[in-house]
Amino acid sequence: MATKEQIESLIKLVTEIANQPGNEWVTKSLSESLQIRNHPPAYGGTSLINDIKKDTNKVIELLEISPDCSIDYSFINHKLLRTRLELDNLRMENVRYDLKEKDHMKRLYDFSVNAFYQIENLLNYYYFEKFPKIEDLLSHLESIEGTHFKRTTTHNNISDITNATKIFSFNRTIYKSNNGSQGFNMDSLRLIRNEGLHRCTRISKIENENPRLHKFIAEASFDSIQSIVKNLAEKVNQLLNTK
Repeated sequence: MATKEQIESLIKLVTEIANQPGNEWVTKSLSESLQIRNHPPAYGGTSLINDIKKDTNKVIELLEISPDCSIDYSFINHKLLRTRLELDNLRMENVRYDLKEKDHMKRLYDFSVNAFYQIENLLNYYYFEKFPKIEDLLSHLESIEGTHFKRTTTHNNISDITNATKIFSFNRTIYKSNNGSQGFNMDSLRLIRNEGLHRCTRISKIENENPRLHKFIAEASFDSIQSIVKNLAEKVNQLLNTK
């Protein structure tokens, strides 16, 4: 069941969509689905919005918006990690519908950060399951062509290895047929997390500040970022559970 805050955000979203020129069909579709009668013909009218409030579950179903996780993490065997991934996913999706925040760059940044938290934990989970012994993992990482990784005495567990190394290694060994785009996208989310909101806002406006990240931010959307995480989750599930 959606929370009051989620429903209020949804109602605001429906209102904004319906009030946009050319979206009269939204009101008509909602009217037919909710069986609203005797409401004013003008789209976004008060009567229509009041009727929407009476049947928010129908609106959620109509717009295919769910308060549940947008990515299936049921394949994660570790309960604590699975819970953490699901919470980060819910935090990520809540940003998408937080219409109280008018700064699109801030919403995109918050969405990206929560997306990267999931990527980080998915990679750690994969390498932990694939290489239970840290020595085997270190040998694997050092063997990858083009890597700059060299083990040191500080590399005692997976968390001691940089995210950049894990992304590079996973991309080189798993995403070969994808021309590196998935690895590039994951690393761009890493950079967004590292740069912070202020720097990302600047980079989004000034192309030569960081051309690579500028391009990613300019083309990124909530759906495209979510698909990066979903793709990785499905790949990790496939790699670890295919016999």
